[in-house]
Amino acid sequence: MASTAIKLGEAGNLVDRLVVNIRDAIIAGDFAPGEHIRIKTVADRYGVSLIPVREALARLLATRIVISEPNRGYFVAPAPTRAEFRQFIEFRELFETSAVRLGFASVKDADIRKLERLNARMSKVAEDASQPKHLVSWAHLNGEFHAILVGLARNAFISDQHQELSFVHMHYQLSLMDDPDYGILSALAEEHDALIAALKARDQSVFLERLSAHINAAEIGTEQSGDEARSDAAGRC
Repeated sequence: MASTAIKLGEAGNLVDRLVVNIRDAIIAGDFAPGEHIRIKTVADRYGVSLIPVREALARLLATRIVISEPNRGYFVAPAPTRAEFRQFIEFRELFETSAVRLGFASVKDADIRKLERLNARMSKVAEDASQPKHLVSWAHLNGEFHAILVGLARNAFISDQHQELSFVHMHYQLSLMDDPDYGILSALAEEHDALIAALKARDQSVFLERLSAHINAAEIGTEQSGDEARSDAAGRC
């Protein structure tokens, strides 16, 4: 193994770990939208053979973060058009609100405590955020947060389909931005607090209204930057 190779985590089998690491590298901007992903380069990066890299990239095709072209290989998915991103937002809103509506009556205090702990960690990430690695940390925590919401449906099929959704969302959103706006993360954590408050009150209509606004706000974030985006985000909810 090359001494310069990046060490993979220990959890999961090799292909599982490569899927996570390649996905995280894309979110962090190590691979740009539309960039050719060279299998040998990735294998050298992680100190592995070519076969597990091919398997990992093949699995990432299902997430739409990676695409393939005949006789050319694998590429990072290009930035979506505004129309495509709008369709994605519509899909995510329909998916998550439907799942929550199905399971809202089953919400437990333990679910709320998990959400509070996760959002406390997200608020800490938001305070420190200044580098792409912080976006990766945020994406993981945000995925867990929304997975708990979708998990209220207590339906394994729904949860499985949702698993990669937040990472695709993050990739799409970042690829449409000129520069990441780290400041908006604090506003998003505040929106999570508002969602948790509605759950505590067992107010389904308010919760669904806030969840829809939270998901749709991502589209606004790709069209604005700096103080304007932060002001807009802070005014939501």
